[in-house]
Amino acid sequence: MKQIAFALLAGTLALVSSCKKEDLGPRPTDLDRSTVTATPAEGSILLNWRIPENVSYHYVRVTYTHPETKQLVTKLASSYSDSLRVDNLLARYGEIQFTLQPFTKQGAEGTAIQIAATAKAKPRVEQITPTKLSITDANVFVSHPEATEGPKAGLVDEDDNSFYHENWHAPLAPMPHYIVYKLPKAVKNFSFYMKGRNNAGRLNPEVMDIYVSDSFDGTFDPEANKAVLAKELTELPSGQAAAYTSPNIRMDKPYNYVWFKIKKVYNDRLFAAIATLHVSELSISIYDPETGKTTNE
Repeated sequence: MKQIAFALLAGTLALVSSCKKEDLGPRPTDLDRSTVTATPAEGSILLNWRIPENVSYHYVRVTYTHPETKQLVTKLASSYSDSLRVDNLLARYGEIQFTLQPFTKQGAEGTAIQIAATAKAKPRVEQITPTKLSITDANVFVSHPEATEGPKAGLVDEDDNSFYHENWHAPLAPMPHYIVYKLPKAVKNFSFYMKGRNNAGRLNPEVMDIYVSDSFDGTFDPEANKAVLAKELTELPSGQAAAYTSPNIRMDKPYNYVWFKIKKVYNDRLFAAIATLHVSELSISIYDPETGKTTNE
């Protein structure tokens, strides 16, 4: 009798389970496997598919096992979506297998489809911190100073109302003219800030080349001093008292001197006037998400 009772109970449970599955309603429309793609991007993978005609699913469930945490990750896309981007991935994770499966609102399951891809490497993240260098006028060298006004100390005296003025008396020397800074220490990465004199003459440098060198012999000859071209700058601001911050300049090694080669002044004048010229050292930290490590330059 007990065996008969157990058999009847098992049959009843199977019937109930069958009824529950039937209560979920009809299966949803399947995705067309030929339309499913996985496109790698930086730190992500974009899954795409074509929405079927007469779609009857409520959502597409995307699952994958996270390679690092080993946890199952689940994401949902509505029936109106034809794509889903999976973020926060790394190239070093290698190939990841994704399962896409449609579901009705009642929970009826469609056919599961697998597709695999490897994310592209995330870009490195840089943090750049400028620190203005303290430079005295004794370490500023100019090729064409004016004897009566605007001493070179005006470049580095922290006062935008003072200024450095090049020679404006005849005979005037053709361009280029030079300003050379001896830095307080050898610097690899730097930028500079320049502000024009607050004067209607607007004697701003418009075209300059930036050089660096290990030494300076006083000749204002880049080649003789083995100076290295670091940056060519054109169309510098010509407004009265115009301020300019250079792009970040990054070299392959530290240098002791920065050269400002003035090639053209506003209105083709043969002398410049500059209120402020500061050099800043750049401290650069680089975080690589692929390794989790930070390096400093």
